[in-house]
Amino acid sequence: MCAVRSSTSGVVIRLVEITGWTLGIIGMGGFGVQMAQRGKGLGMHVIAVDPYRADKPAVVDELMPIDRLPELINRSDVLMIACPHTVETHHLINAENLKLMKPSAYLINVTRGGIIDESALIDALKEGRIAGVGLDVFEVEPLPEDSPLWDMENVIITPHSAGQSQHRPRPTIELFCDNLRRYLQGEPLRNVVNKELGF
Repeated sequence: MCAVRSSTSGVVIRLVEITGWTLGIIGMGGFGVQMAQRGKGLGMHVIAVDPYRADKPAVVDELMPIDRLPELINRSDVLMIACPHTVETHHLINAENLKLMKPSAYLINVTRGGIIDESALIDALKEGRIAGVGLDVFEVEPLPEDSPLWDMENVIITPHSAGQSQHRPRPTIELFCDNLRRYLQGEPLRNVVNKELGF
């Protein structure tokens, strides 16, 4: 984890050692599990909450029900959002929940905008109530030019590109081909969206 500050004299980078830290993940779907694997690879203690999943993945040290979200937030050194944006998760990270974070903790969101109340986040950052935030998604995209987030020293912004890599097309094509084969053979499809849940 690093915090980056741009200035007229260049870029200042402050590196932070995260080995031994607690990574708290909200959501244990495919993305959440992938983030847990990376956290474990960096020597982190991984905890997670999920409203639907009861089976704990091997890469997660503790899986808790969603009603223990306040505990997860309070214990996390890095809080990562890995859930979809639905009616239930809209502004899930609000002023009340931001107050539960450690002043030394970082918040990361690379899934969907709207899960974080950006106005409350800006207040928390201005007041130094959290150490920093990494954002790849926003309530309004692209992030408006007049957003205070652009000029904050404790914010890292990326252009909704966290999921991109040179290998991205391959698994997408493979999934499509597998689902086409399944469809033609009358088999259940993979990665089917539950329209009632919204993901």
